Amino acid sequence: MRVLHLVFWPVLLLPAAWWGWHALHAPPAGLVLENGARLAWVDCWFDKPLWQPLFCARLQTAPDASAHPQTYSLPVVYIPKPLRRHSAPPLLYISGGPGGSSWLGEDDIGFWLDWIGLNDWVGDLVLYDQRGVGLSEPALDCPEIRATTRELLPLPLPSEEAYRRMRVATRACHDRLLGEGVSLDRLTTRHNAADAIDLLRAMGLQQADVYAVSYGTRVALEMMRTAPQQIRAAVLDSPYPPEVNSELSDAWLLQRVLDLFARICDLADECAESADDLREDLARAFERVQREGIKLSVRAPDTAADLAVVYDRDDFAWLLFEAMYQWNVIPELPPSVRALADGRLDSQMRELIHDSVVSMLDESISDAVAASVDCHDGGPVDARDAARELDRFPGVADIKRFDWQYHACRFWASGDAGEDFRSPVRSAVPSLLLAGEFDPVTPPEWAENAVRHLPNAQVFVFPAVGHGVLDSHVCAADLTAAFLADPANPVPPACLSRL
Repeated sequence: MRVLHLVFWPVLLLPAAWWGWHALHAPPAGLVLENGARLAWVDCWFDKPLWQPLFCARLQTAPDASAHPQTYSLPVVYIPKPLRRHSAPPLLYISGGPGGSSWLGEDDIGFWLDWIGLNDWVGDLVLYDQRGVGLSEPALDCPEIRATTRELLPLPLPSEEAYRRMRVATRACHDRLLGEGVSLDRLTTRHNAADAIDLLRAMGLQQADVYAVSYGTRVALEMMRTAPQQIRAAVLDSPYPPEVNSELSDAWLLQRVLDLFARICDLADECAESADDLREDLARAFERVQREGIKLSVRAPDTAADLAVVYDRDDFAWLLFEAMYQWNVIPELPPSVRALADGRLDSQMRELIHDSVVSMLDESISDAVAASVDCHDGGPVDARDAARELDRFPGVADIKRFDWQYHACRFWASGDAGEDFRSPVRSAVPSLLLAGEFDPVTPPEWAENAVRHLPNAQVFVFPAVGHGVLDSHVCAADLTAAFLADPANPVPPACLSRL
C-alpha cells in the first residue's frame, strides 16, 4: 500500500503543478477596441516547449472599408517571463525592414527562447509581424523580383540593363498588386505604428516597453509621437528617424562605407596595415574586379543546387556595404580584399558572396511592403536633388548614376506621408539609442540627430560594431538591461568604462 501512495501522489501532483505553472503565466484577455481592432488567443502554429509558458494570438487590425484588404490578421507570440516579477511591463519587439518579418515560424521560435535567455530582462516579451509580411494574412510578396534576381546572378550585363530588368520585374509586381485591388497606401509606417498601439491596447496593457531595431525604430518613434502615454520606455537600436530620406542618403552611405574601410586596422589587433595601405588594396581590388569580374558557384538557399554568380565592380561595392553589417566580419575584410586585389578569392570572400545571394533571395522580406513604406515615407524625390547628391560624392557617382531613373518610387503608388511625418519626433518618453560606429545603413549621425529632440534620451555609439548593436556587443545587452530595470534612473553598467 505504501508503494501505491508513492506512485499515486506524483501522478496527481505533477498535472496540478503543470496547470498551476501555466495558469500563473496566463496571457491577458484579448479585447475588442472601439476602432474594431481585436485580439484573439489561438492555438500556436508550432510545438510549444513544456518548460516555457508561451501563447499565440491573432490581431485583427482596425477595419478600413475603403481599402483592400479591409483588415490584416497579424500573428502575435507572447512569452511570459517564468515566475515573472511585475516591476516592469511587457516588452514589445518591433522588427526592421521595412518588409522584414519577426521570424515567428515553427523553425524560428527556438531563436527567441535563446534570445530571452541571453537578454535577461524583467518583463515579458511580445512578438508580432507587421501587416503584409511574414505570417500576416494576407502576406504580400513580389516573386517577380526574386525570379529576376536569380536570372541576373550569372549574367555579366551592363549596369543599366540590370537596372532596367529589375524595374520591369518591380513594375510587374506593382501592377499585379494594383490589379488585385491591394491598397498600397495602407502599407505605411503610420499604419504600422497604429497597429502596434492597437496590439498593446487589445492586450489590456496600460503601458509597455518597446525594443525596436533598424526600420522598427521609425515605427517606435511614430508611436512615441502619437501615443507617448502607451510607452514607458523605448530602446532604439540602429535608429532610422523619419526625417531621413533613404533614397537621397544612398550615395553618402556608400561613400562612407568605402571611407570606413580604411579605418578597420585602427580597431583590429591582428591588422597592421595603414589607412593608406588599405585604400591602395581597395583600389586595386576594384580595378581587378572591373577587368575580370568575380565568377563562382554558390549553393542556392532554396534548392541547395549550385548557382552560378557573376559579380561586377558595382556588386563588389555593395558586397562591402553588406559586410559592414556584421561586427565579426569587419576585421576579416582587409586580408580578403587584399587577396582579391592579388587575384585570389579567399574563403571569407566566398562566404560573403554566398550570404549576399541568400539575402537577395530571402523570402522573409516583402519587397512589396518595403517599396510601399519607403516610397510613402520618403515622398517624391526631384531628379535635381538626386543629381546634387551624386555631385557631392563623385567617388560613387558612377555606381549610383542610374538609381533615380530606375527607382521603384518613380511609379510605386503608395501615396505621400507629408512633411509633418518627416519632421523630427519630439517626445519625452525615456529612450536609449544604440548605434554602431561602422553601421553602413543607419549610421550614428542619425541617432545623434534624433536624440536632440528627445529630452529624456541618451545615445551610445559602440566602436567597431555594425548594424543591430544589441546582438553585436555584450555591453549593449548590459546597458539595455540596466535601462529597462529603471528607465528614469538607470545605473550605468561597469562595461561602459571599457568601451
